[in-house]
This record gives sequence, structure tokens and C-alpha cells, in this order.
Amino acid sequence: MADEELAPPIEIPWKLASTTQVFEAGGPVETTISLFFHEPDEETLTDSEADDKLVYFKVTASVSPCRFEPTDSELASAFLAGNLPVLHLQLDLDVSPASGETGSIRPYFHGAQPLHRRFIETGVVGNDLVEGASDGQFFGKSGSQLYESVDSSSRTTSFGGGASFTIPFTSIGVGASAQTTGTDVSSTRNVDQMVDTTTREASQERRELVSHTTNVENVITLLTAKHLGTPYLRFSLFPRPLQLLSIDPSDPNLWFSQLLRQRSSGIEGIQEFTAVVVVPRDMDFCVNARLRRVCLLDDPPGPPNFNESFTPDFFQLARMARYIYDLFPKGTPLDELDIDLVSQLTPAKDFRRPVVRLWAFRLGSQVIEAIVASPGDAAGLAEAANVNYKHMLEVWLETLRAEYEQELRRSPLERGAVLGENRALNTCFAAGEDGSLSVSSSSRSVTPLVPIDLDFTVDAEIADLEVATSVRSRALQTITRWNAIERRLNAFLTDLDDVPDGGSPLEAKRVASVLIARLAKIAPEDERNLPLDEAVKMLGLSADHKRRLGEAGARDLRGIAQALAAAPAIDLQNAETERFREEYAADKGNALTRRRPLIAPPDSIEFPLSESNVTDIRNAVAKALRGGYKPPPRRPKKNPTRRRK
Repeated sequence: MADEELAPPIEIPWKLASTTQVFEAGGPVETTISLFFHEPDEETLTDSEADDKLVYFKVTASVSPCRFEPTDSELASAFLAGNLPVLHLQLDLDVSPASGETGSIRPYFHGAQPLHRRFIETGVVGNDLVEGASDGQFFGKSGSQLYESVDSSSRTTSFGGGASFTIPFTSIGVGASAQTTGTDVSSTRNVDQMVDTTTREASQERRELVSHTTNVENVITLLTAKHLGTPYLRFSLFPRPLQLLSIDPSDPNLWFSQLLRQRSSGIEGIQEFTAVVVVPRDMDFCVNARLRRVCLLDDPPGPPNFNESFTPDFFQLARMARYIYDLFPKGTPLDELDIDLVSQLTPAKDFRRPVVRLWAFRLGSQVIEAIVASPGDAAGLAEAANVNYKHMLEVWLETLRAEYEQELRRSPLERGAVLGENRALNTCFAAGEDGSLSVSSSSRSVTPLVPIDLDFTVDAEIADLEVATSVRSRALQTITRWNAIERRLNAFLTDLDDVPDGGSPLEAKRVASVLIARLAKIAPEDERNLPLDEAVKMLGLSADHKRRLGEAGARDLRGIAQALAAAPAIDLQNAETERFREEYAADKGNALTRRRPLIAPPDSIEFPLSESNVTDIRNAVAKALRGGYKPPPRRPKKNPTRRRK
């Protein structure tokens, strides 16, 4: 009798109730949901209710990255193909009577695991890295108590140091490296100790505590569960946040590569959840499982190309204008510029506090000028002047470097689009005459990927820190920004009730913006870079759009995307130039502005695309993403070695 009371825990023999993946030709679906159940033997439990019974459930979700279906659009399959990382995973379970009756509190979820999982970073930078998965879950003797066992590991990395130098005017060099540790310890301790010795048998305690056990697998993520003790249960999962970097290299590419290694590429793998349901005896009930998967369509930065030739054309002028106005906006004192311009002002005593009034692009000489405004040496008197800043070639190289570094610092959520889908698995159970359960019916459904409209602007309310001077400061700024944006997205998705069903995944304008950004990075020799005529047809543009794009300098698909990106910056520069000309014409000859007649107004950049034209073209591209276009057959490559007969 004693041996029967101390029976070892029973490994749960799970029964497969239903799954979203059935045997079909073509292989498995990448993301699936499976529901398992088990009815514990009430004789192995220490207590049981006369009117209720316990049923164990395990939900296994196999999660893979998202991707566009080839049937969505030929344009999408050509330029938006690839795996999209999963940023958020949410499993919603509900249990209800099969009759559809409402208003009752039974059946309900009595217990569940895992309920909460956090990532804690210690004060030692780079010293905490949690890895592993949940190893097992145990059920208490009552059958409704769940305990989780987690297997994890930590990794610590240490670094050494070294130095070398060469004696001047000689060929003698000296190098050395060392790693020294010194520890001084002093302590005083007074201990009054009492020792009680207790002999315990762990196997016997485990048999007394646990009735059932099962093995589960989970990718370590941030996890939160809600609504336990109700007919509803929700598990929300997010990737782990970024960690502070443990090194401070002199090369910015090193810290960014470490950032990419540490950053999670998304949630992918097996996620298993267990739950205990209390259901009235002889009641038929249904368990509905819905898996929400939220993915990110990103436009990752490409490799730097600092050898891009300088034409200059409309597109390059727009990029330089964006760079110089972001670096030194209007009102920047000349003392804060990267080169000395104050010495060019004559007489210098007349300019009390010179600032940048406007940047002028001289297309003929390819020189960028600073139009300077300053209080004069007398009260109520203003001064103005034109000062040469830099040649466009130098600013062009600075623009290329700044664009590359800016793309590295931007969060994927700032430049990408968020998409979501729902997968549902509905299973109903019937109680037999002997009280055992059997699956009476099951159904499954899946919705296409649809864009999720964020009700917050991910890049407007999070201001950049001051311009970082060190590599480590820039790395800390990048990580802080990325984590802040992801936390806001997590809070938004947690409160989001549902992903809209139906519709096309390619209807959002943000998806079209990602497409246009990718088109602008196509190599000129890429076979997908179609000529202007074929590109206009593929994008569904009108004859007027084609004419304006041709006048803007677009000759292919890549040029169309660059023209759309250049138009806003050129419009801003022209608006500032026109405003300056109006002020200059109104104040010319004013006695209070002695040097104003000497100012040469900046040149306007004639660009055939207006803001309304750009909006129309972007809307047409978003419409073309929904399908309907078939690419023309590829032109056969000429064989230069073949002779004509």
C-alpha cells in the first residue's frame, strides 16, 4: 500500500486532438498549431471535485518567419521576397460549452505554464547572456498545480590588452601585451553558527509532491500570460531586448557587427504551452486557439559605396541638401561649423554674431555658399554676406558617409512596415457514456498577411541624443533608440485586440515606401532594373508620369525611385530660395541693412516633379503591388563570339 501511495510521477501520454497541418502534397506549412489533451487518472490525485473534472492541454506552435506568397504580386515577389522576422507572437485560448451558452464561469483555465519570463541585465556590462529552453513541467498531486523547470546558461567573456611603438628615426619597434589581475581583500567576520542536520530523500519527496510530468520546449523570449482563472488565456511573446556592448572599439563597424550578433532576428522555433482546464462532468466543450504572428518588412542598409561618381544631377543635389541642412540647419553660428568661415567676413568687426541664413548651391562653379546674417556693430543695424563653404565634391563624399552611418543607426521599425496574420484552430470535445473525452469536430483557418496601422509615429517622438563624439557613445545611442521604439511597439501590440481579417498585404502605403527604398538601391546593371518604358508599365504609371519622370532624369526603374526620394528635398530648397528672394527684393536698399545689396541670391533647382505628382506616383505603385502585372520576357543576352552568317 505504501508503494502505491509513493508511485513515481506519470509521464503524460498526450493525445493529438487537432492540428492546422494535415497531410497534403507539397510539404508542410511553415507555421502550424497543434492541440494535445490528456485526462488524468483521478485515483492518482489527492483531491477531486464531484461535479468537475480536470483536463490537461498542451498547445505546440511551430513558428517560422513570414513571407509573401508568389500569388500576391509579381512586383512583390521580385523585390519583396525573403523571410520576414517575427517581432511578436500571441496565443489566445478560450474554452466554452459546445452548446454556445454564455454567462457561465465554467469551464475555465485553472493553471498554465509558462506564466512569466523576464530578461534581467546585471551591472556588469556584457556579462549576462541567458540561453536555453524550458526543460520540463510538473503537475502537483492535486492535478491542478503546475511547476516549471528552466534550463539556462550564462557566458562571460574577458579581454586582454597590448601596445606597440616604434623609436623615431630608427627601424626598432617594441611591442608588448599583458593581462594582470591584482586583488586586495580585507575583512572581519564574527559568526555564531548552529548546524541542524536533516536527512532527506529527494526521490521520495518528488513522488509525494508530483503526480504528472511532461517535457516542453520553448525559445527563451520575453513572455507574459493573462486572464488565468477565466475561460480565456493569453500568452504574449517578444524577442529579448538589445544589450549594452561589452567592447569599445575604434572601428564603428565592429560595434555594429556585435550589435547584429546580439540582436534577435525574431521569434522562430518551437513554442509549447500547457494548461489545466476545469470542466463540468458530462459537458461537451470547445477549445479555440488563435495564433497571431506579427512580422517586419525591412529595408536593411546595403554595403557602403564611397566611390559613387558625382554628376551632379537632381538626385545627388537633393541628397546633399538633406545632409547639409540636417548637419547645420538655418541659424547655426559660423563658429560651430566644421571649417572657419568667420575669417572670410570683411570687415570682421561689423559681424557681431554671424549665423547661416541659407545654403546656396552654385551649379555653375559647383561651390556651396553660406549666406550669412549677423547683427551689425551699431544698434538696429544688420549685416549680410556670401561666403564660400566647400566644393560640392567634398560635400558629396561627406553625404555618402553620413547616409551610410544614418542607415546603420535607424531602427528597422523606422524604415520598415509591420505586417500581421491570424491562424485559428477550433476543436470541440464530446463526453462519452463512461466520461472519457473524444474529439467531435475541428476546423482551421488562416488569414493573409495584412499591414498593421500603427497609431504612433515611431521616429517623431523619440529625439536623437546629442551628436556623439565617441564610438561607444554612438553605440549606446543606437541601442537606446532601438529599445525605446521596440518597447512602444510591444505596448501597442499587447493592447491590440485583433489583426484585421481579409484584404491584401500590399495595400498599405508604408509597404510601397519600403519597395521604393529597395528600388533606389538596385545596381544599375541588375537585370531587374528595367528601362523606363517597361518600368512605367510595371508600376502602372500614366503617360504624364512618364513624361515628368523623364524630364527629372529617370531612365530606368532605379531612377524612378531616386526621383521620388529627391523631390521633397528639392521642393524644400526651392521654397527656402523663393522665400529668401522675396525678402531680398523687399529689403533691397534698406538703410538698416548696409550689405544686403551685395548678396547674390541662391540658384533655384528646376525639378519637374511636384509634391502632388510624387503622391500620385506613390499611390500608383501601391496599387500595382496588389497584382495584375506580368513582367515582360527577358531579352536574350547577345553572344559576342557568335558570328553572323
